[in-house]
Amino acid sequence: MELPMVEWQDCARRKWSQLLPCEKEKFSAASGLLESFMACWSQLQQEEEDLLERLCCDLSVGKEPRAVLFYKEEGNKRFGRKQYTAAAVSYSKAISHGSPGTEEIAICFANRSAVLFHLGHYSVCLEDIDRAQEHGYPERLKNKILQRQTECLQKLKQSGIQLTSKESISLTDSTREIAANTVCDRLQDLKLDKNLQLANASSNLTMQFSSTKGRHLVASEDIAHGELLIQEEAYVSVIIPNRKPISSTTTWDVSITNCDLYCHHCLQRTLASIPCHQCSFARYCSPNCRDEAWKQYHFIECSLGSLLLVLGVFSHTALRAVLLAGIRQVSEVFHQTSGVKIKDQDNIMGTASNQLYCSNYKSLCSLQAHPEHHNGEQKFLCGLTSAALCKNICLDLLKTSREAPIPNPKEKTEKEQSDVYIIGSAILHHMLQLYCNAQAVTVLQQEYEETAASLVESNKYSRLATAFFPVLSLLNHSCEPNTSVSFQGRCAMVRACRTIRKGEEVVHCYGPHKLRMGVEERQKMLRDQYFFICQCKACTEEQRPTAKASCDFCCEKCHAGLEGEDILRCVNVSCSHTVRRQQLVLRLQNLQQAVHKVREHSQDNHPDVAVGLLMSHLSEASEFLSKDHMLLGKIFDQLAQSEASRGGWTSAAKHLRKSIQIVKKHYGTSSLEVGHELFKLAQILFNGCNVEDAMSTIVKAQHILCLHYGPDYCLVKELDEMKTCLLELPGMSRLLERP
Repeated sequence: MELPMVEWQDCARRKWSQLLPCEKEKFSAASGLLESFMACWSQLQQEEEDLLERLCCDLSVGKEPRAVLFYKEEGNKRFGRKQYTAAAVSYSKAISHGSPGTEEIAICFANRSAVLFHLGHYSVCLEDIDRAQEHGYPERLKNKILQRQTECLQKLKQSGIQLTSKESISLTDSTREIAANTVCDRLQDLKLDKNLQLANASSNLTMQFSSTKGRHLVASEDIAHGELLIQEEAYVSVIIPNRKPISSTTTWDVSITNCDLYCHHCLQRTLASIPCHQCSFARYCSPNCRDEAWKQYHFIECSLGSLLLVLGVFSHTALRAVLLAGIRQVSEVFHQTSGVKIKDQDNIMGTASNQLYCSNYKSLCSLQAHPEHHNGEQKFLCGLTSAALCKNICLDLLKTSREAPIPNPKEKTEKEQSDVYIIGSAILHHMLQLYCNAQAVTVLQQEYEETAASLVESNKYSRLATAFFPVLSLLNHSCEPNTSVSFQGRCAMVRACRTIRKGEEVVHCYGPHKLRMGVEERQKMLRDQYFFICQCKACTEEQRPTAKASCDFCCEKCHAGLEGEDILRCVNVSCSHTVRRQQLVLRLQNLQQAVHKVREHSQDNHPDVAVGLLMSHLSEASEFLSKDHMLLGKIFDQLAQSEASRGGWTSAAKHLRKSIQIVKKHYGTSSLEVGHELFKLAQILFNGCNVEDAMSTIVKAQHILCLHYGPDYCLVKELDEMKTCLLELPGMSRLLERP
């Protein structure tokens, strides 16, 4: 999704191939982004504009009246099946296509309020009831929602929260103001406002510069495991869309994606979204987020919605960065960087030595784009994409009230043309930056169908958004990092995942991790995307001539270990069995695919079939894989989920404990991976009424997850709820007092 649609990439590739060798050489050698953008601007012809128009037709973001009835009926079906999350999403989609003040929209809000009531979201349910009435909910049906309103107020009163319907309407906005103030207070409590070099960073961090490492962060004092080091709100973020074509010949899309479940502005989860007034794509958690988004960037993006889907998230993020800064600031930074040469170190630092490095546009622009390292074809694709985007931007809309009017019509035309080139160059610059500075905002994957399998939550993450975090981007990469990164909405939090000693560099992983990828694969990925050769401790040790390649296979005859390169030999001297490595690799790949397919049976509510297949795969895996192989851990994990879905809590706990032992050996006893597995075990023990084991597991899981995520993380809060429930049982308080 980061890159444009394949058809546009193919178009750019064809145009690149048609350039003369001297033109290619000149473009590839161009050091200035303005020069590169101008070259691509001149290449954009009517043929390319026609292609974009055709592609945009299949990705419409306009409001389609026919979709309202379709999604409303789909919501009714899902509600009847008790698939409440899916029902809420369907009603939200209907609302996003509807016209304000119509009976259809009013009924959709009312229907969604029923879903929210069943899910126990009483405050938000009241908001939807009020919205239904605002949009003209018919008098003949009002008794339904008035009764639901009364029941909601009773539920809230029972839980100690008293709200009138008017108060409930502004709940989301006021809650966000309180949350914003809480964040500021917390920054002060955690001393993240004390660092004189870096905004929102611990005073235990210092920014340094060297010719080999560039800018990097170093511990100025010993840092404890779990200590919060950086808490930074993204300078810009863009939710990753589902780019599924829509046309009159296809059925409406009923799938559920992150775009349906998260606010497109603040990235907080919501089941009661409200749409943009103009398009059907952008959805928000509150009127406040909708208004802020419109004021900051959506006033331009709204009319470009289909084009932005075609051209990809990188171009969308680059454009939004420019819109947030404003044309005046973009021009100032552009002229500063292309004008007088300043001290190299200040240039590299992105700020003068006596200034605070903040999460602002100037800091963003100081991040490396490496235009000299991108191959010509890739840079040409980015340039042509930024040119296509600029062609479609109405410059008059960019002239906000902050901009000074230009009286001379001729001068205005020249100024606007100059602005196009500056904006285009800035978009190109940010697109190139994103290749090596983009941060994926991730969230835990959710089960949307309320199946039995969802009784045990998945610990898989999905990518919610692409973002720029200028302070976070100062962290260099290591394949064995000493920090972990988590997200709450648009905010990134960096914590120490082990003790960091004074003077040690603070690093995090850009993706290639030593526990998930071999050194050769890691080196290639980092070289291709980030343009450096990794020399971290993990890579250095694995590349030593004396380092032995690990072997995850065992002898099929005696189950001892195997060693060797292409031909593997049993280490047991009394067993002379040999086997080709490639033969076992292919067998492993086939088994991995088979295990992955079993998940479909669990999702289709066929746990008995899933358990039978998994036991067969477990038997085969044990024949040729080492006892600590991660695939065995995955099989045990899936067995636990399948057993739990059919109520076999004891068997589920047994399988999951085996999975946890394998995960501990691979990742360490206090690793994030172990924390997630313990969370699942706590769920199983809780649901199976194994009270004592559940409580001890909850405590262990909370400790580990707090180290990596902090006390406000959703899983930590869920564990708190389980603990509270257990503590209400007789004798449980005494259990916690045991040493």
